[in-house]
Amino acid sequence: MSQENVERAKQVLDAISKFDFSQVIALTDPEVEWRSFFALGEEGVYRGHDAMRRYANDVKDAWEVLRPEIDGALEVADLALLVGRLHYRGRGSGVETESRAGWMFRFRDGRVLIFRAFREPERVFAAVGLSEQDVQADS
Repeated sequence: MSQENVERAKQVLDAISKFDFSQVIALTDPEVEWRSFFALGEEGVYRGHDAMRRYANDVKDAWEVLRPEIDGALEVADLALLVGRLHYRGRGSGVETESRAGWMFRFRDGRVLIFRAFREPERVFAAVGLSEQDVQADS
């Protein structure tokens, strides 16, 4: 079974951790809808590449470190669902912390069309009509 979308999703998260937003934009569809983990700038929802450039500036202004760590991933059709943790340190405060996280990526023609980040990993499954029990039963 192909895991291409999971690998692409990991590339996106890796680019974010390196603050390489030109790569993030290259991996997204021009009509991307990006829902951030954090309520930054545009209340956490960015649409299109111009908005993604604003997202890049918002992230760079807010965070000195932003590093996702993946614990598990599942690919279903055009979706990649990932769960793990997000490590981050505020640029102004210097406070470093970690949060549980879930990420949902929907792809079109190999590029991210819809991205959603969740503070509760289990919500990534609910967003696509699954429960953790559904996923575990299929494992």
